[in-house]
Amino acid sequence: MISWNDYQYVLAIFRARNIPNAAKHLKVNTSTVFRRLEKIETIYNLKLFERHRHGYVPTEAGREIIIAAERIEQETFNAERALTGKDQKLTGRLRITSTESLAASFLSRHIPPFAEKYPGLYIEIISDNQRLSLTEREADIALRPARPTEESLIGRKLSTLKWGIYGSSAHYESGQIQKLSDLSEKSFIAWTGGSLAQQTTDWLRKTIPDVHIAYESSSMLTNAQLAINSHNLILLPCLTGQNWHELVPVFSPLPDVEGELWLVTHKDLQRNARVRALLDHLANAATGDRHLFQGEN
Repeated sequence: MISWNDYQYVLAIFRARNIPNAAKHLKVNTSTVFRRLEKIETIYNLKLFERHRHGYVPTEAGREIIIAAERIEQETFNAERALTGKDQKLTGRLRITSTESLAASFLSRHIPPFAEKYPGLYIEIISDNQRLSLTEREADIALRPARPTEESLIGRKLSTLKWGIYGSSAHYESGQIQKLSDLSEKSFIAWTGGSLAQQTTDWLRKTIPDVHIAYESSSMLTNAQLAINSHNLILLPCLTGQNWHELVPVFSPLPDVEGELWLVTHKDLQRNARVRALLDHLANAATGDRHLFQGEN
């Protein structure tokens, strides 16, 4: 008979596709993972993984255990969310995830006063452009530039997100460009790495006559710093551009480029006291930041 811990080891090996990465995820030694896998295979007298050049591939027996492990894991998540949702104490850990630009330009200004108001809470900000799962408790709250689509999630729209064209204050003046055609042949720094990033680059190529892409990076914040240190322009959400002290809005807001900002959590957590407190705090903060979201001076 194997325990839930054994199932976790098999699941970790399957997801990591190798022993060292599974060990890192489980925060144990590589030898511990090897021994645990050998123990499980000995108990059932079955091989759970085929060792291939590209990683560990589950056998038919391995897939059966993985399916069972995922089912147990999901039930564990469900139970944890249900219990956490009933927690009315304003103490403990709160995890909020957002893109790096939203973390830098919005959360960095509004989390400190919240933490001072509730000293019993420990706030963890996960600034990652990859979307973390609220269902699997990778975070309690998410700040996202899109409406949630999963049925298990609830969201509140905080604002429309306007975009603008920004440049270094050493080389440009605020509102220097009166119409987009005046940007013909100007050099820009492009943002790469996802569908939204691609949309911004497509917009530049379609809208700015003979636009020149000087270089690109996958980090919006890196791009902002690159713009500060060069004559190149950059397309940014107004919230980010307005908060970057060495950037000025050369042409902002853009009339036909905008998104949305949503505050999201899991349905099971909406009545949790600490989650509710942070949701309300950030919603109020967004109301005060409306001029930044809209690119208004």
